[in-house]
Amino acid sequence: MKTNKSNNIKLIIVAVALVAVCGICAAIFIISRYTPTKERMSGFAYFERDESEQGVLIILDNERQDLEGVYIDERLYVPYEFVSLKPNVRFYKDNESNSILYSDTEHIYSYGADSKAYSDENGNSVDIDYKAVTVVDGEWYLDWDWVANHTNCTYTEADEPSRLVIRTTEYEESVKEIIASRSTESEDEIEVLCAKLKKDTQVRYKGGIKSPIIEDVDKDTALVIVEDLGDWIKVLTPTGVMGYISDKDISDKVSYEWTDTWSETYSRIQVNAKVNLAWFQVGGTAGNAEIDSYLKSVSGLNVISPTWYSITDSQGNMSSFASKSFVTKMHNNGLQVWALVDDFNKDVDFKALFSSKSARSNMVSLLIDDAKKYGLDGINLDFENVKSEFSRDYLQFVRELSVECQKEGLVLSSDNYKPEAYNSCYNLKEQSCFVDYVIVMAYDEHYAGSDAGSVASLPFVTEAVYDTLELVPKEQVIVGIPFFTRIWTTANGKTTSRAVGMQAAINELNSDGEVAIWNDECGQYVVSYSSAGSTKQIWFEEEKSIEAKMQVISEAGVAGVAEWKLGLEKKTVWSVISQYLN
Repeated sequence: MKTNKSNNIKLIIVAVALVAVCGICAAIFIISRYTPTKERMSGFAYFERDESEQGVLIILDNERQDLEGVYIDERLYVPYEFVSLKPNVRFYKDNESNSILYSDTEHIYSYGADSKAYSDENGNSVDIDYKAVTVVDGEWYLDWDWVANHTNCTYTEADEPSRLVIRTTEYEESVKEIIASRSTESEDEIEVLCAKLKKDTQVRYKGGIKSPIIEDVDKDTALVIVEDLGDWIKVLTPTGVMGYISDKDISDKVSYEWTDTWSETYSRIQVNAKVNLAWFQVGGTAGNAEIDSYLKSVSGLNVISPTWYSITDSQGNMSSFASKSFVTKMHNNGLQVWALVDDFNKDVDFKALFSSKSARSNMVSLLIDDAKKYGLDGINLDFENVKSEFSRDYLQFVRELSVECQKEGLVLSSDNYKPEAYNSCYNLKEQSCFVDYVIVMAYDEHYAGSDAGSVASLPFVTEAVYDTLELVPKEQVIVGIPFFTRIWTTANGKTTSRAVGMQAAINELNSDGEVAIWNDECGQYVVSYSSAGSTKQIWFEEEKSIEAKMQVISEAGVAGVAEWKLGLEKKTVWSVISQYLN
């Protein structure tokens, strides 16, 4: 009996022990499964960066840059090539003077390499307590604090690895692109949200408590929400990390709001009315006298732009048809005179021209001196051959001319193509900071050498207007429209064209005994017919087509209209234009 009792006790003890072990195992399993890991992922691993690398990573609007910064004497310097192409095109490296030029709307300052001073526009040296510019192994670097103080951006510096994370006004769009890539929403439908945190929390590499920690963030950190996965929220941190936080750590979701950190006050010199500008093509000084016959049929015009100046060499010299008596006559007729300068001379090395500080200065001096000499009211830049390889140099010329025009009270305008990817180097947004008016040439949709088509169909003009308004304030936009059309002729499989005035095109149609039909889509009378073994096509410009364009211009609320060119119009179009400008 005692043996059985003893055996029972042993069995009970074993059973209890087994239960205890099972309980312990279960507890360990539960704790193991539901306790967040404290494992950490290093920033070096996250950014795939070797600890031995010394450069400073640069992340701009969620995009990691190829170029890197450096720390020198505990100050952060970033490559000039990065600054001038991305966050701030205003900084310009001038090779001739071996300096960095910075322009605001009234001054141009010069910063030499490795100097704790800069030169103001009068050449006076002003001391500063740091090197704004330094050269390392032949590469130019700019002090980041200096750059940031002149740039509309926010930024965070972080360690392990050393990195600079910059956010600009384009940051929100970059977030929308990321969100759109993960959802069915289009970028236009996406609202960027930020997470408000209940407490200090941790950002993990993946969604889940067993994923390693990338970063600790305090309660007040602004985390941008990239994706809501229910229990876990994918976020972007100010230090450039994209990771996950638990939805339980969020108290609210609020709209992302950008706050400007830098802005300029612009001083515009503008016409106190809607601009009605006509370009007057002059073939020589004697050609100025032809203006009398043209003005007889004109009404409503308040600005005339004679084609007086053309660049003749890479030193910035120009040919000129300027006339004091012409300006006096125009003023007596109540018209301002904005002299046009062009870049049409194919023999000029324009890259050498615009990259030379002395050549730019020569152009500025010639134009300003003549403006004073002849009593000009403004200058119109018709530079249609700017290439991306020297576009930054061209923009610097615009800045330098603008500063001098401001001093003399001269209106500065620039002629530009309809915005497209191929001509984005013209940088209308930056131009608009320095010119008083941006004129978009809403014509040459089809041109000599292209397929047959309209010079300026209504959809083309509409797109030109609103694409420009994406880049330039409406009070600075003038829309250029054509007073000409093209007569297209196709024979033996070859298409050619002639540019003619309004009445000349109508006369040809009438002499051929044909009738044009109104096309609502292109906003023009259109005709196609056979003549003498060839096919003729014409998209007409006349009162009705001009009115369709003026309706678009009026509805957009822009600053005015410009016409190429005086003398090609029908007299009756002037009342149409005036009706919509008034």
